[in-house]
Amino acid sequence: MRFDAVAFDLDGTLYPNAALFARALPAMLSKARRLSAFNAVRQRLRSMGLNDPVYRGAPPRDGAAFRTLEARMAAPAMGMTEAEAEAYIARHFYAYVEELFARVRPYRGVGQALDALAGRGLRLALLSDLPPRRKLELMGLWGRFDPALCSSDSGFLKPAREPFAMLASALGLPPDRILYVGNSPRVDAAGAKAAGMASAIVSRRAVPEADFTFFDWNRLVEFVLS
Repeated sequence: MRFDAVAFDLDGTLYPNAALFARALPAMLSKARRLSAFNAVRQRLRSMGLNDPVYRGAPPRDGAAFRTLEARMAAPAMGMTEAEAEAYIARHFYAYVEELFARVRPYRGVGQALDALAGRGLRLALLSDLPPRRKLELMGLWGRFDPALCSSDSGFLKPAREPFAMLASALGLPPDRILYVGNSPRVDAAGAKAAGMASAIVSRRAVPEADFTFFDWNRLVEFVLS
């Protein structure tokens, strides 16, 4: 077997993004300006490296420090103080969205695929750019992944190498023994490759950046076990 562990992204990978967007859209329209500011900061943070002036060679040491930096960068465009922005982001863009997962269901076949992989002795892990625990609890998937990590706890967002290095360290495995499964070629496939991991992408179309593309979860099991 080529892999000792299969690690998964969460958003848009274990469930269809459209299922969440449909539920979040009405509330998010009323917060459009602040949501735009928040998303712009997330995109900048995603592209930042250690030489970026904001980091000045010293990235946040953990998730709490990352969220403080996120709020500091977003506060001017949101028309708030840093403390107000951090509280607003926590309430309206983290906690609010998480609770929507009470009505979001995984892709058909996800549970069976996880059972099949674990049954063959593979370790299952998760690495998401957003805190995963509450979402997994509401979808009935909490406890299926060990570890279940948030990228920002490394001080960076995918596709930076640091989140993937954190994942490999938590698993205690060399990167080339880990398959990372995501939905974004630019973020998941490119990040995994740069970190020395193989990648699989959930997509109806072939994704040349990935080692494997699938939409039927049975095919992922066949690929991993072949």
